Amino acid sequence: MMHTTDDPDHDIDDSESSFGASFGSVVPLKNTGRQTKSTPKYADAKSTAARRAAAIAVVQEGAALGEQGFEMVQSEASITYSRVGLDRGSLRRLSNGHMRPTLTLDLHGYRIEDARTSVWNAIKHAQAEGDRCLLIVHGKAGAGYKDESGEIRGAGQALIKSHVNHWLQQVDGVLAFTSALPQDGGTGALYVLLKKPAKRG
Repeated sequence: MMHTTDDPDHDIDDSESSFGASFGSVVPLKNTGRQTKSTPKYADAKSTAARRAAAIAVVQEGAALGEQGFEMVQSEASITYSRVGLDRGSLRRLSNGHMRPTLTLDLHGYRIEDARTSVWNAIKHAQAEGDRCLLIVHGKAGAGYKDESGEIRGAGQALIKSHVNHWLQQVDGVLAFTSALPQDGGTGALYVLLKKPAKRG
């Protein structure tokens, strides 16, 4: 579940609701400028189709976050990561909670694939809104999940935490991330620092 400090109203029709039920929460992309003009009579249908195509593109890009080099992280381990060149002062302010998150993504109860897409969507949404810091609540050791044969897998392991740690390192827009302060989730959550949005000419 994703929360923002602002609560904009979105118009969502029935077709979009059924699409969201299949693919999880999806943040629509901004107009790419490649939409064809339509007559007022068919504007709503074409607008819906364009938003659906954009949503599919987000899902496909999110799936590009790979698993190569994936390593498990201990449930109570504190995580700190920063890109080469980031000044220590920024990382210190992030880890001390001085950069307050304006967007929160809670991944409790998510399966791996759903979490991957939601992390990607949250970052893209934050970038589009000009947010610099977000909070991802990944939790710690989980109860596991049932595989196709009904066997319980990953019980007692910090699967979501480990995957989030791995995925964030693959996103160019992420400058750093660090485990949160206790009041924001401690080692069950991450503060994520994003690049400044590009200036619009």
